[in-house]
Amino acid sequence: MSVPPIVAIYGNSDSGKTELVSRLVEDFIEEGLGVCTIKHSPGEISLDQKGKDTWRHREAGARLTVFSTKTETDFLLPEELEPKEIIEVLSNFASCELVIAEGYKNAKVPKVSIGDIKPGDGTIHEFDGNLETLKETIRAEIEIVEIENELPGLDCGRCGYESCRELARAIREKGKKLEDCQVREEKTVELEVDGKKVPLENFPAEFVKGGVKGMLRSLKGVDGELSSISLEIKE
Repeated sequence: MSVPPIVAIYGNSDSGKTELVSRLVEDFIEEGLGVCTIKHSPGEISLDQKGKDTWRHREAGARLTVFSTKTETDFLLPEELEPKEIIEVLSNFASCELVIAEGYKNAKVPKVSIGDIKPGDGTIHEFDGNLETLKETIRAEIEIVEIENELPGLDCGRCGYESCRELARAIREKGKKLEDCQVREEKTVELEVDGKKVPLENFPAEFVKGGVKGMLRSLKGVDGELSSISLEIKE
């Protein structure tokens, strides 16, 4: 499953974060993108209220509580999730081509600062009021993530870059190619566990391939070169 790009808008209180997020959502939807949003608060705030039915469900130990009405469905999980974990959940409910978050100034995601806050690590843009420049930065981020989704995600450094993201940026901006990823070119095995792709370097990939082929050749009805194998294990 490809991971949609996320950009977090952060700043001090009353810096205009919500207004900026709303404007970006409107503009990118007009451009035809499926946009999802996340609102993050650093405080211990809950939408649930003590004594309500859903609160009682959670107090009883429910792992996940769902509040459903004719107008909306709310999922109440009694723990904090990292942005990437939230995105995985979002992808199951909506077609997200871009996720815009409000908050997350300390998260390890691409971020945009607004107002007089000191820019932190991972800040890709300091918003100065020029909306078009900001949108160009976000469009570039979308392209980088699209390329990154084509790479194995191992951050092995064999391409000469510290991470797959840095190679993706170089592909977009410096004329590098997907073929510069040596692991991608060697990849002959794709492993997926519980719906999530698990990247394999060349040695473990060859180990898995050799072991599975060896076992299958001993089975009746299996012959030939075994050029393609699909295996699914259900518990």
